[in-house]
Amino acid sequence: MGALEIAFIGVTVVAVVAMTGLLYMCARSGAPAAAAVARARGAAEAGGGGLDEDAIKALPRVVYGAAADEAPPAQSSTGCAVCLGEYTGGDVLRVLPGCAHSFHRQCVDQWLRLHPTCPVCRTSPLPSPASSSLAGLPHDD
Repeated sequence: MGALEIAFIGVTVVAVVAMTGLLYMCARSGAPAAAAVARARGAAEAGGGGLDEDAIKALPRVVYGAAADEAPPAQSSTGCAVCLGEYTGGDVLRVLPGCAHSFHRQCVDQWLRLHPTCPVCRTSPLPSPASSSLAGLPHDD
């Protein structure tokens, strides 16, 4: 074996060891970042990132099937997307301003305590000055 072949083998071994070391260091440095992201997500969920009770009670509500001539909300369906249950006559629904999605009041109130957005479209349920189409609907006192 010539000197050139020995040098080539030596350089190849050093390159493989260096690449292995770099890959090991990169993989280990990603673990703290992933743990930090998981901690941040957990803190946001545990920290009650949703709406406060006053904001939730200010959202419009309707009684399902209360008046036959009353038009349902624009995005109404026959069931709650939170519990997947069907609406029945007399159910109190919460109608979110802006998107006009409706849900059982108990279901969406619980959701909104944890999450500040609509369960379906993720828009903010807090009324903006421009959205006044649902302003006439009753709300909790």
